[in-house]
Amino acid sequence: MPVAATIIDRARGLCCVASVLLALSATTGRAQETEPFRTRNLAPAISIFGLPSWQLATVRRRFGLTTEVANDYRLSQAGTDSLILDGETWRTSLQFSTHIHGPWSLSLEVPYYRQSGGFLDNFINAWHRVFNLPNGGRNNRPDNVLQFQFADARGVFYTLSEPRQGWGDAQLSAARRIGVDGRYVLRASLKLPTGAADMLAGSGSSDVALTLLRPRRALFRARPAGYFWGVGALAAGDAKRIRYAQRHAVLLAVLGGSWKPWLRTGLKVQLNYHSAFYDTALKELGVGSTQLILGGWHDVGRRGELELAVDEDLRVGTAPDVVLHAGLHWLW
Repeated sequence: MPVAATIIDRARGLCCVASVLLALSATTGRAQETEPFRTRNLAPAISIFGLPSWQLATVRRRFGLTTEVANDYRLSQAGTDSLILDGETWRTSLQFSTHIHGPWSLSLEVPYYRQSGGFLDNFINAWHRVFNLPNGGRNNRPDNVLQFQFADARGVFYTLSEPRQGWGDAQLSAARRIGVDGRYVLRASLKLPTGAADMLAGSGSSDVALTLLRPRRALFRARPAGYFWGVGALAAGDAKRIRYAQRHAVLLAVLGGSWKPWLRTGLKVQLNYHSAFYDTALKELGVGSTQLILGGWHDVGRRGELELAVDEDLRVGTAPDVVLHAGLHWLW
């Protein structure tokens, strides 16, 4: 009996420890298996608008630092419209989210932009040579130079050829968990014209977006997994520096899933879509865009998360050739 009692006591002790660990893990509010990467289309004439980052409604407080570098190379002409996109956009954003009451939470995002010739041209050219891939005429222009230029029948109306940096448009959003057990996240976003429109760090006007996100946890091979999908719409204000005819109503969608095969590290795949922002014959601006995001995350301590990803433009030309994404988030 003493042996049996000892075994029972130890089992109870292990159950208590497991319960405490489970509770601690729950209090951190981690949900990477069901949360999309906070990335967007960074094409120079698109990122000026208030594309929302798909995110959950936080149940605690969360601070994030996200940095992305996007490489563009497109020379295009259709009818009387033309563009040159040769350069890199570096976008670093600070994000803060907090639970306020019941199913409600608030978020603020403030980005900082740098437009320059960048540094990825040499790497991309080497990648194309090694794998014998087409380079889209990149060798016809010098590496690591900046030239963003847009023109229509009246001539060139925007040019940026010298590196610039400055604050972008801030974005406020409010989210509410709705449905049975709060299964859906309804979010309203407002983008404010706080950025420097003359360097394409903002549009110079406000945008409003409404999105609905459905996250769901799952198991795959006895390991944590999840998937998510979302739909939404954006009402875009007038772009002050881009004078192609605009489409002020834009549709949004996201689809993705994840798997955490290791104790602290997981993998994620995601598709981002938006319809066209402009009414132009230029493919780069006049059709919708679909981006493929591949990456993963690693738990840092009890409350931190590090995420890394690479974005590719599935509909070639409608988004940057490649985007490198990194994010670090803390929860408390």
